[in-house]
Amino acid sequence: MSLASKTYFRFAQEAEESMNKEPDHMKKKEYRKVAAQNYFYSAMEAIESVLKKAGIDLYSINSHEERLQLVKKNNALFRDPMQLILKFEIMINYDYRRKVAYKGENGNKFIIVKEFAMLCQHEIA
Repeated sequence: MSLASKTYFRFAQEAEESMNKEPDHMKKKEYRKVAAQNYFYSAMEAIESVLKKAGIDLYSINSHEERLQLVKKNNALFRDPMQLILKFEIMINYDYRRKVAYKGENGNKFIIVKEFAMLCQHEIA
């Protein structure tokens, strides 16, 4: 279990709930940024929790790309590695995290970030 991951996920859900209730477009966008960033952090914490439990050194990870490579290399540690890797690649290769968490873009990008976080939560459940 990763307390940090579960906490980030809960914060993300709260921000998303506020976003969905917010009538003002600009405030809604700000809540979307907060929710997306926390969903992404929850995913990273969950992935690192699985890797750490397997005894993999996390101090050598300097980027999300390196973390993705570790997930690919150690995919047997994960319950649903193909979906996890696919969503993680979308985060990295299409820069969805930055587009949603920093720019507040909407649409499928936010949904993908949330789905990625949910997949990662299932890994530590």
